[in-house]
Amino acid sequence: MSSQTMSNRKSQKGTLQKRLALFLLILLTGIVVITLTVVWRSTFNHLTEQLNSQFKTATAVVEDRIFNLAEFLESNLEPVAKDFTTKQLISSARKDPTSLSAAMDNYQENRWGTDVYWVLDAELQPLVSSQGTAPISQEIILNLANDGAHWYQSGGVFYLMRAVPVRFVELSGQINAWIVAGIRADKLFDGKLVALTDMQVSLFHFDSKKVIASTFDDVKVDSFDVSNNIKDAKINDRVYLYVTSPLGDWIESPVMLVMAKNEAKAYLSSQMLIKELFAILILAGVLAWIAAVIVSRGITGPLIKLIDIARNISKGTYIENFPSSNAREVQTLSLAISDMQHGIVEREKAINELAFFDELTGLPNRLQFNQHIENHIDEMPDCRLIVATLDIDRFKEINDTVGHEIGDQLLQLVSRRLASFSDNRPFFARLSGDEFGIVFSQAGQEHVEPLAKSVVCLFEQPFAINDLVLDIDCSVGVAVYPDNAKTHQGLLQCADIAMYSCKEQHYRYAIYEPSLNRYSVMRLSLMSELKGALGEGQLQLHYQPKVSLATDRVETVECLIRWIHPEHGFVSPDEFIPLAEQTGAIRYVTNWALKQTCKTLCEWREKGIILGAAVNISAMDLVDMRLPTYIAQLLTEYNLSPDVLTLEVTESAVMSDPDSAFKALNILKTMGITLSIDDFGTGYSSMAQLKKMPVHELKIDKTFVLDLAKNKDDQIMVKTLVSLASNLSLKTVAEGVEDAETLSLLKQFNCTKAQGFYMSKALPAEDFEIWLETYMNQGLAS
Repeated sequence: MSSQTMSNRKSQKGTLQKRLALFLLILLTGIVVITLTVVWRSTFNHLTEQLNSQFKTATAVVEDRIFNLAEFLESNLEPVAKDFTTKQLISSARKDPTSLSAAMDNYQENRWGTDVYWVLDAELQPLVSSQGTAPISQEIILNLANDGAHWYQSGGVFYLMRAVPVRFVELSGQINAWIVAGIRADKLFDGKLVALTDMQVSLFHFDSKKVIASTFDDVKVDSFDVSNNIKDAKINDRVYLYVTSPLGDWIESPVMLVMAKNEAKAYLSSQMLIKELFAILILAGVLAWIAAVIVSRGITGPLIKLIDIARNISKGTYIENFPSSNAREVQTLSLAISDMQHGIVEREKAINELAFFDELTGLPNRLQFNQHIENHIDEMPDCRLIVATLDIDRFKEINDTVGHEIGDQLLQLVSRRLASFSDNRPFFARLSGDEFGIVFSQAGQEHVEPLAKSVVCLFEQPFAINDLVLDIDCSVGVAVYPDNAKTHQGLLQCADIAMYSCKEQHYRYAIYEPSLNRYSVMRLSLMSELKGALGEGQLQLHYQPKVSLATDRVETVECLIRWIHPEHGFVSPDEFIPLAEQTGAIRYVTNWALKQTCKTLCEWREKGIILGAAVNISAMDLVDMRLPTYIAQLLTEYNLSPDVLTLEVTESAVMSDPDSAFKALNILKTMGITLSIDDFGTGYSSMAQLKKMPVHELKIDKTFVLDLAKNKDDQIMVKTLVSLASNLSLKTVAEGVEDAETLSLLKQFNCTKAQGFYMSKALPAEDFEIWLETYMNQGLAS
């Protein structure tokens, strides 16, 4: 063989090896690149979903903490406000402020745990305080007395603030003083909160560009925007991802909670994974030149498995055994994904603890209790299940007497004693406050009463807390699946009915029987009969006059529904209207009332009686887009102009879904219908929402009017509401007028109309015509 031939073969061999190596390298490179893309995309998407979940959970944790602190603050203040000794000290505070100050300092140090307190008199002037305070307006003090988180600034420091009224006579509506206390906002947002949520937490007032509290060392409000979506901001040369949500208010505008997480930390696993995969890509090329087939088999196989694992992780499916490989890089990737899965599992475990377990006792909470019953019924629908609810008797008295700390320790001891109960493998949960739930899944009908007795027997021995020995009684209500109900809601309802029944009868336990629910049959009967009652004429409209205070003339009436049942007699609207709303039958009731009203107005016009009429509509009616069309048809049918019809809707109905309500109100207003907010002053609308409401009239709730002649606070409230309405170009109607003095005061306050028993109760159409003729001839007011 010539040297030339050997040289050609070597050349061909070398070329083939190079081409094969290059081909395998390109092939391997393509596989790794695809793997990199898929794994990165799956991991990034999963991490993004996890980040969203972390934000939601962390926000919920912070909100729960703040709201619980606000409620805890109020629950500490209320017993002091009702204490007789405290009232005596307040009443004599002008002469002896030292005693009141000493008592308040003692409460602050030993019970409240607050940073600031004030005691204000009825005119909101300070009697004593832990520090000086600027004057507080009536609107601010009333806002601080409401539920929720309210922030207040004093001396340049923000506080989580609550206020409770002090009434020297509890049953009186008069407020004689106020106790106001608060916790520094910067104490609530500290390193512990950062460690708990793994995020930076801030509280901003965007309207005034104020930083209320923040775990950032240095931050400005302008760095953030109000948004429910995840956004990014650069703080101290670092990029943070953040979301905002409302958390209380200050100066009548919302305070925003900002949860921020370092972007690099949020996507740390993704960045590490990308670097490791790039390293694998480079090393895989080198290995391909050395042993292409071995490398392809040793790397591609495990990588494909890791792709499937990453996809499963993104779907929430976790595995125990990760694939191993001779290639160090693939093994490193496997370990990285394993570590990522472990981190995700640990975070989900922590989130699960917050979502499904009670923090104080460690028992499952109400959510897990409900799921336990649902799962058991779904898996074994033919099984028998015993559900019991347990309530500690006189627990509030224990809290008020020995303090909430002892009360919490008692709840922990109760949970441990319940856990010691092992018969029939029970499932225990803390449902709320001092109420616990128990599920027995392996018990027959013959076990129901013995199990209830066994639970009661757990409380025969007293509980020892430090040097205090407490004898505790409990009330146990028992319901059985499927005998009493077939859903967790029904079982809990039956158990609660039984529990409250034994409280009323002073029994230790009660097993549910249908007879215990004294109202269920009648309520169901009323709902099934309501439609028929409309057709049979059992429902009637009565008319109550509204007197114009400027002219003493009756210009409008309110139409009130009366149900005269052939068996039950008079059925109050308070009984059947809420049931009609729950079942959706309210639409038929409202349509009947509107038609009957228009018919009566038409008949009155033929007799020369020119009046307008007001009809109440519910929240469900308000968002029913068929209502405007139906009203237009009625007005056309009875030849009535739109301005003779007034629709009254409660403040709470509007605020339950403001966007939909405003849309519906605007349509009705465009038609020319007069719109009135009923029971105004008892709801929770803000001034900002009120000025946007497309209404013509505010109806002041009778709770402010019934005692108007004698109650100075009611006079201030009504005068304020009338003035507010006047400034918003709205008319006012005061309901509940029962004496001449009240009527006179309303005239002085420039209220537009008055309604109440002093003028007339609600009357049938025929009786109202007689009353109106008498009133027009004689007059009521002098």
